[in-house]
Amino acid sequence: MHFEITANCKTGEFTTFYGAAMLFQGRNKGTDVATDYRITAVDEKVVLDGSGASGYDYTLDQFKALCPNRVK
Repeated sequence: MHFEITANCKTGEFTTFYGAAMLFQGRNKGTDVATDYRITAVDEKVVLDGSGASGYDYTLDQFKALCPNRVK
C-alpha cells in the first residue's frame, strides 16, 4: 500500500494507493465495456470492466478525489 496518490488532471494519468499506473480516458462511449468512464491499467494494458475484480469503483473514486472536475 502506498501512502500517496498522484494525478495529472489534464492527461488523466494517475497512480492508485496500490501503486498502479492508470489512465482516465473520460466518458466511455461506444465500447464493449459497460462503465460510465473508461479507465485503463497502463502496465497491464487492460481496460477496467466495472467488475469488483477489476477494482473499477475504488480506482474511479481515487481519481475523482484528485480531479473532481473531470468526473461529473
